[in-house]
Parts: sequence; C-alpha cells; structure tokens
Amino acid sequence: MASADFWTLCTLLSLAVVQGKQHALPLPVPEIVRVYLDANDTHDFGVWKMNVEWTDNFPNDIKPEPATYDVEIFHTEQMRLVHNETLKDPMGTHQWSWTSPLPLQCTSHSVRLRTRHQSHTSDWTPLYTLKGKDIDNSSESNIYPKDYTARVGEGIVFCCILKTESHAGFSSPPFTIQISNRTYITEPVRHDDVSDTAGFDVLCNEAGATYFIGYAPDDQNLTCETRDLNSVECHWIPGKTGKSYHFNVQYTVNGRKCSVDQCVLDDSTDKGVMNWTLTAKNKLGVKMISDVADPKHRVRLKAPTITSPVLVHARNATLEWQCGEMSKLNSFPMICQVEVNGHTVQETFNGSGLKSLVLTDLQPFTGYSARVRCGSYEHFYKWGDWSNLITFSTKEDIPEAMDLWMQILNGHTYVVWKNLIANQSHGIITGYELLLGSATDMTKEHISQATNEHCHKVSAKRAEGDYFISMSAKNSVGVSPPSKITMPNLQSDGDIIPKRISGLNGSFSMSWDPSPISSCGYVMDWFPTYNTEQCAVKWMKIPSGVLNATIYSEIENGVKYTLSVYACTSGAPQLLQRREGYVKELAPLGKVQNLTVEQYGKDVKLSWKDMHEEEKKGFILGYIVSYKHSNEDQKDVFIAMASIHDPTVRTHTLSNLRPGNYIFKVKALTSAGAGPESDISLYVDRQVYTMVFSILIALGTLACVIAIIVLFCSKREWLQSKLYSDTPKPVLSGEWLTQGFHHCYVMDKILLSESEVLMVKNPEPCLQVVPQSVSPLAIDLSYTEVPSPGIQNPTYNIPLSLPDDANLVLGYMPQIQNVDNQLQPCDAKFVQMDSAGYQPQSQGSSQTTEIPNETSLPLNTASVSSSEYLLHSAYLYYSASGTTTLATSFSDGS
Repeated sequence: MASADFWTLCTLLSLAVVQGKQHALPLPVPEIVRVYLDANDTHDFGVWKMNVEWTDNFPNDIKPEPATYDVEIFHTEQMRLVHNETLKDPMGTHQWSWTSPLPLQCTSHSVRLRTRHQSHTSDWTPLYTLKGKDIDNSSESNIYPKDYTARVGEGIVFCCILKTESHAGFSSPPFTIQISNRTYITEPVRHDDVSDTAGFDVLCNEAGATYFIGYAPDDQNLTCETRDLNSVECHWIPGKTGKSYHFNVQYTVNGRKCSVDQCVLDDSTDKGVMNWTLTAKNKLGVKMISDVADPKHRVRLKAPTITSPVLVHARNATLEWQCGEMSKLNSFPMICQVEVNGHTVQETFNGSGLKSLVLTDLQPFTGYSARVRCGSYEHFYKWGDWSNLITFSTKEDIPEAMDLWMQILNGHTYVVWKNLIANQSHGIITGYELLLGSATDMTKEHISQATNEHCHKVSAKRAEGDYFISMSAKNSVGVSPPSKITMPNLQSDGDIIPKRISGLNGSFSMSWDPSPISSCGYVMDWFPTYNTEQCAVKWMKIPSGVLNATIYSEIENGVKYTLSVYACTSGAPQLLQRREGYVKELAPLGKVQNLTVEQYGKDVKLSWKDMHEEEKKGFILGYIVSYKHSNEDQKDVFIAMASIHDPTVRTHTLSNLRPGNYIFKVKALTSAGAGPESDISLYVDRQVYTMVFSILIALGTLACVIAIIVLFCSKREWLQSKLYSDTPKPVLSGEWLTQGFHHCYVMDKILLSESEVLMVKNPEPCLQVVPQSVSPLAIDLSYTEVPSPGIQNPTYNIPLSLPDDANLVLGYMPQIQNVDNQLQPCDAKFVQMDSAGYQPQSQGSSQTTEIPNETSLPLNTASVSSSEYLLHSAYLYYSASGTTTLATSFSDGS
C-alpha cells in the first residue's frame, strides 16, 4: 500500500516539472513540409481537396499530449481568409486535408499553422502557397470545374479564369465575384431535378463547361430467395440516379458483380440461414444493404409449362404441366392454383411433385383459357410465376329449358321465347319442337326458326279454349326439357283498364298485391303500346313472395309502353294489373291534324284532330292556340295566345275579331314542352259579319210576329167573348105585332172615323120579313140614343123597301164600301118568324121563308156608337105565333 502511494507521488511531481518547463519555454513553431493537391484529378477537371503535412519540433521529453494546432487558409492574391480551424492530432501523424468550396485551380491558396496548448500558442509558420491557374500565362480563358457531377440540390461554385491581359472591364453573368486579378466566381448554383443526358452548360468569355445533376445510389429492400432449390436469386428496388451515364451504379452481392436489379448466386440451399450484402456505388456515393434468411423458407417457383389438355368433356377438363430440369421438385410438397378465363379459382390442389389437376363445373360448348402457378406447401412464402396460357373448348350438351311466354296482338295469339344464350344452348341450336294440344286433342307441329327469330303465330282455332303450348330446343346432342304455357282466352283481358304510370331515373317500377291464385310466382311483361311489330314484347319472371319489379334496360324516352303483371298459375296466366306510360316524356314530335277554321260574323271557330299516337311522345296536357293579326295597312300587328288545359277539347272559338288578315296556330303540349305548330290563314271581312247580324235581327223579328199571330189565333173565341157581348132580347108591343113590316140590317164599323162611316153609299141587301098569318105591320125600329164619344150619324134614318124578288137566300154578305156618302137599301128575303123567341143566327146557315103580302116598311134611323160594336147584319124575323126574333152575325177581323 505504501509502495503504491510512493509511485503516485512521483508521477505527479514529474508532471509538475514538465508543465513548469513548458510554461517557462515558448511553444515551438511547427514546420510545413508539403502542401499538395489530391492526386485523383488526372484530367484537370477540378480539384477541391488540399493536403497539408508538417512537423511540430517539440523535444521528445516535453511534447504535450495531445498536441493541437491552429490552421488558416487564405486566397493568396487578396490575402482573404477563407478558412480557419483548430486541429487535434491524437495519432501524431501531422497530416490534414481540407476540401475547398471551389476548385483549387481557380486561385492560389496559402496556408499557415501554429501550435496551441491551452491558452498558449506558438508563432505562425510562414505562408505556404499552393499555386492556382490564375498566375499562369494563358491565351484562353478557363472555367472550373469541368464535367462536374453533383447531387440534386447541391450548391456548385464555378470560377472563370480570364486569359492574360483581358480582365479589364470584364462582365459576364453569373460570374460576379472577383477573388483575384483574373478570377471571378459565381454564387452557389443549385438544381431541384436531374439533368438530361447532355447536362447543363455554363459560359464565360468564350469558354464553357458542362456539369451534371443526379442522385447517389439509394436502393431498397434487398430480398434473396430460391426459384428452383438449386440457386439463390437476390433482387432489390433500385433508387433514383440520373439520366447521364455519369450516375451509373455498379452492384455487387457478397463481392459478385450483379445486374441492375437482381443477382443469381449458385449457392446451395441446404446451408440453412445465410447472409447477403448488396453494395451499390456511383460517382456521388455508395449504398450498402443486407438480407438474412433460410433459402428453403423462401421458395418462389418458376413458371411451369402446360401441355395441351389431355381430356376435355362437356363439363370438365384435365390439365398437365412440366417443371423443366428442376429435379428436386419431383418430391417437393407443392400447392398449386389455377386461373380460368381471367378469374382465379378458389380451390387449390396440393401434392408432392404435383403435375396435373382436373377442372370441374365447366359450361358445355364454351371456350376457356387457363394457366397454373405453384408454391411450397410446407413453408408457403409466395406463389410462383404463372405458366403459359392455354385455350380449349368443352363439348356440347343438351340445351336448357326455354323461357316461354305469349302475346295477344290485334286478335291474334303468338307464342314467344327468348333465344338461348351460349351458356344455355350448350351447342348450336338446330331447330325447335312445338307441341300444341288440349285434354282432348293432341297435335304435334315441328317448326324451324332462324336464330334471330323468337315467335310463332298460333292458329285461331287453337288460340280458343284451354289449349297449351309446349316447346323444346334441339342441338346435336339432344332435346331440351319442354317448357309449357296455357293460352288464355282472347277476351280475358278486356275488363282491365290500363292506369297511367310514370318513369323515374330511366326506369319503370311496379308493385302489386299478393294474389291467392298465384302458384308459381308472377310474370311482368312490357312492350311499346303503338308498335305493331309482332312479338315486340319483353318479359321477366318473378318468384313467389316478390311483389315488385323494376325495368331498366331497353326502355326509350318518348315512347309509350304498356306494362302488365300476370299471376302464374297451374293453368293460363291471369292478368292482375296493367299500366301505360312513358319512362321520360318529350315534347310532341308531330303536329295536330286537319286544322280548319270557320267564320261566324265576328267569331272564328278553330277545329282540329289529334295527332298520331306515336308522335305524341308524352301525355297531351292541352293545346296552345295563338294567332297573329294585321289590318289592311299591314299595321297594328300583334300576337295573342290562349291555353286549353283539357286534352279532349279540340275546338276553340275566338270572339269579336276585328277585320284583317289572321294566321292561327295550334300546337300540342306535354309535360316536357310544346310541339311543332299547325297553322292556317283567314281574312275576316267587315261586310260579312254586318250582313249576318242584319239577317239575324230580321229573322228574330219575323219569329216574334209569327208567335203573336199564333197566339191570337189560338185565343180567337176568348177575344170574341171579351170584345162582343151578347145582344139583348128585343121587347115588342102587341100593336107592333099586328102590323106588317120590313126590316133590314144596318151596317156599321167599329173604330172608324165619322168620315169613313159616311163613305158608305149602298148598303148590301139583307132581309125581308113577311108574317104568314097576319097582315103586314108597320113597325118603328128606331133606336134609343146612347151617349157616345163618337159623332152622331144623321144618315142612319134610311127608308127601306121590300124588294120585288122574295126568294133571297139568307146568309152572311160582306160589306162593300162605296164612294158615295149614303147607304143603299138592301135586298131582303121573306122570313117566317118563329114564335119561340130570339135565336142568334148560326154562322154559315141559311133559311128561306115566303111572305105572301109584301109591304114597304119605313125604317127609322138609330144612333149607334161605332167604337163599341161592329154590326155587320141584323135580321128581324116575324113568326105566325106573334113573336119576333132578332139574329146578329159577326165576322172575325172585319
């Protein structure tokens, strides 16, 4: 213990002695032995690395450990400090390298050193200068660096050394910084992308240089595996480099040269875990990556070679393949996968040295393509490469059952079917076998149709009653199972009234209530309503329990479709629902038909007929009627419009039109807009409607007059009873009855003026009365005057004489008005007086009575008001019984 403490104390004392000597003596100045450029620049393209060697001149006994040195580097001509650094030299080699930011050829560089120990430093060594190209006499300018390669984003400083005596007034961008008498440099130049194969150029005073931009190696994901159990194959993902050959990368794996992206090593796979190292190198750098694995756990087999299929049937085929010279695979447990028509089959196949497999569930008479790949079954790593692709076709088989339906069109029944597609026909269809019959009649009918035909017309006799149709398709192998349908009665759909349906998003959707008569689902069919083409119906069969369906395909805009839903039963299909509509309405395509115009005075009536159904393109909502009017001077032109919202109305009346030229237009309207117009012209004349109006007034007046006449004629007797009262019965005295007399009727006229009465000159003869059993009497027949507003007529006192001729006919005699102002005596008949009393004279009757003794009777005048009575005839009869009757006759309208 005491010995260890002694030696420690001695060491401390020796150090103290050395430090004391160092503090007592100044540090020695190092000596630069050599400054030189890196020897790699053999083409004078540019050197950036400066190497410095020196000695320290320390005595061996007092050299500090470790020694440090200060170094400074200058641009010699301007003595501008460009770098300073404190160096440590733990190894004592006395060497140092410095990389300049610009090529050392650009200008001369001077370097100096000094020794440092803590806060003490030695003196600087003399400057040691590394000469640049700017001090050489040259007849040409130079640019450094030349053919330089740099990383993307790296800053590059270029210098331009002018030829001798040419630096005065120099100006050449981007060389803007002067670092010596003849040398100019640029700011650092950077690029964010790689250069093309030609690189970038920089020019200065007729000198130039080219440089290239790229990447250092950056390869990733080294993976080594076996492909045949005999060798190891390594591959990786190459990184970005550049477009120029300057950035080409050299690859090696475990020292063996490799291609750009893979390397094959002939190593045994039985060594267990192995290590692989990839080295990638170019001018900008080096990249190294490694991988470790057991090759038998990394088996990725090469592609096998498939020969032609050995056995091919209608629904299966056998494939076989070879694995080349890979003998170790004959007993290697493998799992294989097959791809058919571009789709990988989920089922896998495994076995030792597997070389064949059987494909099942294939479609008859169908072309197939297939390929195979395999992998390790025990240590599955990856699937191997796909084999070559082979093609083959399966053989034919009997067709599948046909999809059968029916259509009733224009009173005819058609059986329709869908052509079998390739995976249903199972071969080439050679014909169809059609069987029609009923419970009592069975008749076979064989038909052959082209492949593009899919319907057959059923005879009228077989379309009636409970007939069924059975159909089968035939190919070279056999006949398909029959499809059967029972034909409904032609009138079975007559009670169903189609309802309107509208499409949505280019489709029709229908739903229905469940039907108790449905035993095998439902059938929905559709066809263009006004398409007279036979068998244009499409249909789909819907399973039981599904109560809706949507149609997307084969539906055109602007076409009216009829959609029906049938219940599938054990007998004939039963119609449940029928709709008609458009999937999308369009504006009408056609015009209204037979547009006519008729004028009624100031009014005009337009009439037209509906357009063709296939031209409607939608449900007609109404019509738009418009007209343009211009007068005779072609002025005051205007257009008027009217809308008709009832599609069933196809007439329109325009009232109170002014005279002039008119153009009338009518167009139909759907929800999508209006269609083209139909037009017609008419000239409205002023005289036409004026004359028509006058005729109408005249006809109305005539009708009123006729109505009044008819009314008065029907009320004739009533007017007679109101205007003419009954004549009172005359009272005769006995003295009057004992005398013979003559009596004549007095004529008068109601509502005549006094002058008109006085114009009567010769009154018509009326009557002469002679009693049979008594002698003629003279009777005074004067009237008692009655006050009247009329003028009294003194000419009424007319003497009457009995005519010589006693055989006169009694009856009505029209009054004849003469121009003379006195009344003439009238002829009279002798009438036998009836003692029964006064009897009114019947119109149209006559009586003749002989009176034996004729006596002239004076007739006194009577004053009668002409405004009260119209007395055409008055007759006085004298009878043998002593009574006198006065008969009066009136004439209507006299």
